[in-house]
Amino acid sequence: MKTVALVSPDSSGHHQTYLRRYALTLLQLGHAVAAFTPAPDDLVAWIGRACPDRADRLRAAALHYVQRWRAPGPLAIFFGKAAWVRFIAKTINATGIRPDLVFHTWLDNCLTPGLTAGLTDLLFPYPWSGLYFHPWYLRQRLPYAWLRRGPLSNHDALRSRRCPAVALLDEGVAGRLQSLLGKKPVLVFPDIADDSPPDPAFEPAAEIIERGGTRKVVGLLGVLSRRKGMLTLIEMAQRAARESWFFVFAGVLDQNSFSAAERRAIAEFVRSKPENCFFYLQRIPDEPQFNALVNACDVLFAVYRNFLSSSNLLTKAALFHKPIMVSNRHCMGERVAAFGLGATAAEESVEQCLDALYRLGDRLDQTGGLATTRFEDYRRLHSIERLHAAFGELLAAAGL
Repeated sequence: MKTVALVSPDSSGHHQTYLRRYALTLLQLGHAVAAFTPAPDDLVAWIGRACPDRADRLRAAALHYVQRWRAPGPLAIFFGKAAWVRFIAKTINATGIRPDLVFHTWLDNCLTPGLTAGLTDLLFPYPWSGLYFHPWYLRQRLPYAWLRRGPLSNHDALRSRRCPAVALLDEGVAGRLQSLLGKKPVLVFPDIADDSPPDPAFEPAAEIIERGGTRKVVGLLGVLSRRKGMLTLIEMAQRAARESWFFVFAGVLDQNSFSAAERRAIAEFVRSKPENCFFYLQRIPDEPQFNALVNACDVLFAVYRNFLSSSNLLTKAALFHKPIMVSNRHCMGERVAAFGLGATAAEESVEQCLDALYRLGDRLDQTGGLATTRFEDYRRLHSIERLHAAFGELLAAAGL
């Protein structure tokens, strides 16, 4: 039995889901797990319920992400991430645990130009791998691309002799990263989502169903930020005030993502209490409550601005057979088009978004729902079973 350490700098939202499911998967594969997370007691309790017969193989310790370099600019980012990598190593060392492999559930915090393979080996004396969430530069043509090579590439640390393989979510860029890393395996992990049964006692979900009535409900769920397309959906709700749609905004409002003028406009919109809108502007307690909101919607809205990567809201849509609207670009747009999961539109075009929403509504009226086989195909591709297989490949590459 080998020991795999999981490093998770965040224990909220989907980060919590990944940490829980990764720990459970590794335990079920026969390994011991050492988890380093801001909320170790939460993970221990969850594993105790989900896998009581193997819970004694889990150790969990506190790890809090601290941004040590706050000055702007590339040097601050470099020194901050280098300090974070070293801090993780010191935290693991202080516990006395000697992991056979360290897996970063958010590898992006350990990668930046200048943080080379050689320097990473000096800072971090353990075998390691991780999930690279946002290799965004592989989907964009960058200025001064000729400079972003070798030690100045975003991913030079992945060439470390201690890194046997790397995982990512975006299958659309896996081949390109593979070509940059040579023979080192680049593995596509499923973008898993929590499938807990919806909480029937969650009052906001019941209120959405009651107030929505016979109207179709379109929901923006999770952290409500500018990047998530909140301003677009607000304008859509204003234009469709007399039509048969009901708009849901549920989750914490990320005030810092909006300008002062945008914050005032949002506050005024909420205060006006539009009849075709529902607001739950606070943290959604946990996954059963989040899933209750998903289940209360007819369409999920995820037309994110300049978002190049994967989102596990697509997996939520597949799990609950809910059509989803996304940008017509990048990873999410490609997946929705390939699997027929909903509709796509230009990110900041209210006209295109409304047109896509109306066309999607017409399809739902005519068919009663989108083809469930394609939802199931997508669900299987991003399932816990696929996660077991993906981790098996990664552990094999690490010789475990």
